[in-house]
Amino acid sequence: MSDTLALASRLQTESDAALISLLESRHLSGRDLRDFFDLADALLRPESVMDALAHLDRPTLTLVAEGGTPVAAASPALLSASRAMLVADVDGILQPYDSVRAVLEGWPAAGLPSVADLASVRAPSSPPAPSPTERSGTDRIAAESAFETAIAVTELTNALATSPARELAKGGLAVPDAKRLAAATGQPPETMNVILRVARIAGLAAREDSSWFATPFSREWMLLPLAERWGHLASAWLNALDENVREVLCRRVHSAWGDNLTEYLQWLYPAGGDGLSRQIAQFTADAERLGIVTAGFASSAGTALLCEDEAAAIRSVEPLLPPEVDTVYLQHDLTIVAPGPLKPEIDATLRQLAQVESHSIASSYRISQASIARALSAGFTAASIRSFLSGIAPGGIPQPLEYLIAESSARYGLLRAGSLEPLDAEQPRSFVRSDDVALLHTIAVDANLVSLELVFDGASRLTSRYDLDTVYWMLIDARYPVIAEGPGGNPVALNRVQVVEPRRKVTNEVAEQLVNRLRGSGVRPGADTAEAWLVRQLDVAVKGKTPVIVTVRLPNGSEVSFPVVPTSIGSGRMRGTDQKAGVERTLPLASITQVQLAPAAS
Repeated sequence: MSDTLALASRLQTESDAALISLLESRHLSGRDLRDFFDLADALLRPESVMDALAHLDRPTLTLVAEGGTPVAAASPALLSASRAMLVADVDGILQPYDSVRAVLEGWPAAGLPSVADLASVRAPSSPPAPSPTERSGTDRIAAESAFETAIAVTELTNALATSPARELAKGGLAVPDAKRLAAATGQPPETMNVILRVARIAGLAAREDSSWFATPFSREWMLLPLAERWGHLASAWLNALDENVREVLCRRVHSAWGDNLTEYLQWLYPAGGDGLSRQIAQFTADAERLGIVTAGFASSAGTALLCEDEAAAIRSVEPLLPPEVDTVYLQHDLTIVAPGPLKPEIDATLRQLAQVESHSIASSYRISQASIARALSAGFTAASIRSFLSGIAPGGIPQPLEYLIAESSARYGLLRAGSLEPLDAEQPRSFVRSDDVALLHTIAVDANLVSLELVFDGASRLTSRYDLDTVYWMLIDARYPVIAEGPGGNPVALNRVQVVEPRRKVTNEVAEQLVNRLRGSGVRPGADTAEAWLVRQLDVAVKGKTPVIVTVRLPNGSEVSFPVVPTSIGSGRMRGTDQKAGVERTLPLASITQVQLAPAAS
């Protein structure tokens, strides 16, 4: 029985869930497969086998190549290789399919280890543990990286919640958005894709179509203490690694990473190729950024994360992070200076009253007429603003700020924006109104608002063909004390925060459809599979006018073989030309037991 027939028979007995998982893991869900024979052929193609072997570690590859492992004694990794259709259960013993064995035997020609080398070549030796001198300062530098990254991710998710970032078709952030996010995080634009990757892995940012958004969870995450925010980022990084890689990192946590770690992982995954090299470079870069490793050595917090758990890592890093503070200094120039990282709940409230100017160990915010107007629209009052600021500023509220709060409160509602119902595409969709005509004239000629195409519609109203959200937020950004109003003229709060749920891993719809098509191919498990396979081989031979050896069981139970070139199949019979006897034969399909390619003529 050939590999393809055996595998096709096996595939039909698998559950739908197992087939869907197989199609996704072997990257076949998008293939045009008519039946289980097509699927078996696709799984056994050398390039498909090679792709699957690239994900196996060296011990598992050795077991696959050698075969002979009892199913009852198989390791989880070997059982996983069996589910990937690389080995078959032959009477309770796991053996590689011939196609898999052939690929492994051809490895030396591709510069990969031979079957013998898989078992005999020892792993690269681990370098000695670094001396105390080499390790000095590692934890301090790592804590600085941990703090910097946690703050950068906080600012990036805040910025994405305000305005999504566009992803280029070729991958990576669009340049304008990278620069905007860099300004928000205080990091270079070229690092934004890395910071975004850390946020994505942690479930704080998600892509929808061609744009990146903050997720709803990001709001919850930003209210965690700083050490816990870092702990979630670090734990997400660890969970994204392959389990075998996590075990390797824990075993070698006291050794230098760098070239030695890369050499070891390339030994462990000999078929990983360029993909493995990119993964190693990526996870080590992220580990450096998160303070899990510094200058090639795991930090104490990184060691705790790799070999214990997230809680232990947080306990290790927390004393080294700048302590969170609950007081600020209110300046006469309307800036607010925090002498250290603010407690999350204070920072969140302050962001509603002021604009963040810089955010690091010492942060600064700026209050403006527009930010006060925005806070008033969100439900604050002049009294509640004063109460909050007085509670976090021991020095009290400076007179200029007190004056700004009073003036902004008094002017609140002077400038209002609302929606219009356009009759057609050319009609205005929103308006800005005020009893202060001079203010409207200022807005109408403001260079920052020229794109809104505001025009007077009467003495006290401007109209725009853009919607209310666009007009309102552009006025806010231009620092005008505008409020939005509903149809009845009552103030309404517009939420600029835009979040999307990260896409959860769900059953692949394409794979589901493919499984349904395979199930409906008309071939039933058991005897029908062998008959269908024989018919398929003969059909291919007919189309290709290919010589084959057909073995037929005679009525007395004996078997005889005929070298024929099949010419047609129908009515339960095969017709073909017997190459040896030079006659046409008609053979019942039910009597054919085997079809093999005829040997090439010498």
